[in-house]
Amino acid sequence: MVMKTEFLTTNITDVATWLNQDSEVQLPVVQRNFVWKASQIECLWDSIFRGYPIGTVMLSREGDKKMLLDGQQRTTAIALGFYNPWDENRQSIGNAKNLPIIWIDVAPRKLTEAQRYVFRVVTRSHPWGYQLQYPTNILSFNQRRRASEMYAQLFDKTVYTKLKPTERLPFDATCPIPLCFLLEAANKDDAKSWVLNKCKKNIPEGFRTTNMSDDETFFTLLEEVDWEKIVQITRNVVLQTMIPSIVLPEDLLIDKEDTSSDDSTLFVRLNSQGTKIEGEELMYSMFKAIYPESKNLVENIGINLIPPSRVITMMARLVLSKERYVANISLAQFRRYVQDDNFVRELKEIIGIESCSPIREKIESAIDILRYNNVPDVVVKKYIRDNPDGFLLLLHWLFENNSTTIDNRLKKEICARLYRNYWFGDIKAFVSKNWAKVNEDGFWGDAFFVNEEWISQHPLIKPSKLEQFLISKLESQEERHQLDKNYQLDLEIWEEWSSCLTRPEGLNDDDYNVRIQYGWQNFLWRLLSTRDKSLILLAQRDYINKTFSEFNQLDDLEDTTTPWDWDHIYPNSWVYYQQKIDDRTRLWEQRIGNFRAMSLTDNRSENNNLSPAERFDCPNMDYFIKENDLEYWKKLDASHKHIKDFDKEYVLIHAKAIITRSVNIYANFLEMFFS
Repeated sequence: MVMKTEFLTTNITDVATWLNQDSEVQLPVVQRNFVWKASQIECLWDSIFRGYPIGTVMLSREGDKKMLLDGQQRTTAIALGFYNPWDENRQSIGNAKNLPIIWIDVAPRKLTEAQRYVFRVVTRSHPWGYQLQYPTNILSFNQRRRASEMYAQLFDKTVYTKLKPTERLPFDATCPIPLCFLLEAANKDDAKSWVLNKCKKNIPEGFRTTNMSDDETFFTLLEEVDWEKIVQITRNVVLQTMIPSIVLPEDLLIDKEDTSSDDSTLFVRLNSQGTKIEGEELMYSMFKAIYPESKNLVENIGINLIPPSRVITMMARLVLSKERYVANISLAQFRRYVQDDNFVRELKEIIGIESCSPIREKIESAIDILRYNNVPDVVVKKYIRDNPDGFLLLLHWLFENNSTTIDNRLKKEICARLYRNYWFGDIKAFVSKNWAKVNEDGFWGDAFFVNEEWISQHPLIKPSKLEQFLISKLESQEERHQLDKNYQLDLEIWEEWSSCLTRPEGLNDDDYNVRIQYGWQNFLWRLLSTRDKSLILLAQRDYINKTFSEFNQLDDLEDTTTPWDWDHIYPNSWVYYQQKIDDRTRLWEQRIGNFRAMSLTDNRSENNNLSPAERFDCPNMDYFIKENDLEYWKKLDASHKHIKDFDKEYVLIHAKAIITRSVNIYANFLEMFFS
């Protein structure tokens, strides 16, 4: 059948209203959330102000409405330019949340080859914006610190993630103003006066950017702007920018006759370029297309710790795993499943209704369990994101044991098993082996310790023995290479480690010994590597929960930098001065014991010029510094910053401080869940 199409052009001011609640153009339920990065928004508006074409959008008719099939990211970015957070009557924009604000620098002193106009996007995680020269890069620590100090003075807020959208001010600029002010002024007779009055009313006098000289102020610069030129350019944008669109007939999202391919629907084809929709996101879109009334309920499940797309795939796997564990679902498989009435019916039963949603109830219970002993939400979220199998096992157990009373003892037992396999084991092997056993008594207890041929769950060495072992190896003259390659087991550790393992039948001595060594080295790597700093956050949970209680990494914009710095207790820059220090110094400088999470506010007074000894004159125990590692940190004073000759004693003190704190972080984990 030949499709009937319409071709339209729409003024940019009308496009900016498309996604409003009462607009004739709406997002179909299959669309994902707004995911563009700040640099993409800035680039789009630079193109608009230059008069460059920004592509065609695609719509489909659905009754008296039009659905936006392709162009959501561009359309939302356009609407953000007109979005005024100072306006109490402002409307939401599509399904975007935690909206970024767009500013334009009306007197830029720096440009890149790719810029003619300087747009600055500020977000909750980056209220100061990104780098002007390299828009995808975050600001330097010094710039963020200075911006944070300015916010504290202007708004009396020391935690920058608590700033309201109207308090987020771009820093790497010269004279930025909200783009919405300029766009709104374009149709006014006295645009300059209107913009100046809006800025004076809403922007504090103490606002300073990094490119201002000492004797300049924001408002003196604002008076010197070539307003005739900038207003004329903006009027051309508002009056002359037209967005072309193609309007297609409806019923083109899912091809029910072809379920064999991962790429056969119009919606997939439309999203094959740009910010592609795939995997779990596309599965979620497919499900919303057949069950649109579930959208609001599903998106409110997970307490902002689980994206709706992950909720859908977990529900699908639960339905399919009633008989046997289903590890993964491909896109093609999911497309076949959603054509099965029984499968869809069971999914709908799990979702339920607003007043009674089984999956919401179980997910909330599961999250409550994983928060045992004040585990920070950022750790819980990372666990769910990185280990969907472990979280799925917990949901499966909750559904199968609906009447189980979950007291603190049982919560602790569950967390011990799940977190242990997360950090020190093979969670997938653990889940697949135990999926069918969830109805057995004492499921989470030691009786269900799994011994795979490849050691699905590593033994947990006593902290005192671990510290003794690591320091003894450190002091050995032979050990001068990477820890995870050459820290071989000694006899005492070997006996403790191997006693916890069941030897697979038919495995000869040599292969068994190799597997024990492999497991040990993997255990050390997982424990000490900074690839995953969750154990540090766990140790600093009191500080994280107190200082960043409102922080949620599930922002729609791809803006996931955490609101804390990973501070090197032993300054990273010092290591580069130590050209004659052996490999052990550089090795330990990157272990978890040398890192702590610090807010910018706390980090203002501590920089790389301070030695560990100076930092810990009055140690804040929230940073998880114990007496036994403090003893070593206090010996690392500023006299050692520039070392010209090898100093074995200094190297040993430095490494022992980091080893001791690393073991303390490990001991904290054991104390939380195994004491």
